Amino acid sequence: MKFEKVVESHYYDRFGELLYILHKNNRKYLNDALAEYDLNLLQAMCMFIMIDRKDINQQELADLLFLTKSGTTKAIRKLEVDGFIERSKSEKDARQYVLNLTQKGYDTIPTLIRIYEEWEELIGLNELDKEFFEILTKLTYKAIDLNKKE
Repeated sequence: MKFEKVVESHYYDRFGELLYILHKNNRKYLNDALAEYDLNLLQAMCMFIMIDRKDINQQELADLLFLTKSGTTKAIRKLEVDGFIERSKSEKDARQYVLNLTQKGYDTIPTLIRIYEEWEELIGLNELDKEFFEILTKLTYKAIDLNKKE
């Protein structure tokens, strides 16, 4: 059954359903656009975090992405092999490695931003007001708190 038929036959009135559909289609669009640069969404998200966080270790990166350390391994390896990031021994703890963007990684960031902004403009996110994003941010942090493991 095609997606259009599913949408026509079901009224999506729950926030979670709408958010899920938005998320799935966001991922598809961004992964398709990033594929031209031999990147995917997870790799781009890793790179965005590394803009402001120098010498981040893999566990810190995984925590910020709400993934396991092993969940980021493949993305990090590919970014390193392709020259977007470098992995080096931590000066603070010789048992750990830290990750940083390379010049190639920094040079790629404007392209990643352009791709994200293009998607947001195409679906109309730029038309939403600041209050909407403030409320959505609060809801997101509440959802995170609900799922934290004590």
